[in-house]
Amino acid sequence: MMELMEWVKIQTLYDSEKQALKTANIVATTEARLANQQRGPQYEVETRVEQTDEKWQVFWRKIFIGNKTGCGGGCESCSDSEPSPRKREGKVIPFKRPSV
Repeated sequence: MMELMEWVKIQTLYDSEKQALKTANIVATTEARLANQQRGPQYEVETRVEQTDEKWQVFWRKIFIGNKTGCGGGCESCSDSEPSPRKREGKVIPFKRPSV
């Protein structure tokens, strides 16, 4: 079940939509990195950009998507008495583009 947080309004006003979208991308990336823990709560960060009197404003919010346990799976050592050697695999970091 997803839990939605309140929208946060960034006070800075931008002259162009392009500037606002660039800031929204930075906010989404930074806030997601700060919010997500290796073990524990996991969040996605949603952003939106709105035009207000010739200027553009950025809004963002965190969406709770679940808890991450300590085991990433893959080594099958939980069901085996003798754990097999782990392969080194690349880590996939999910990135959600902000919705406009």
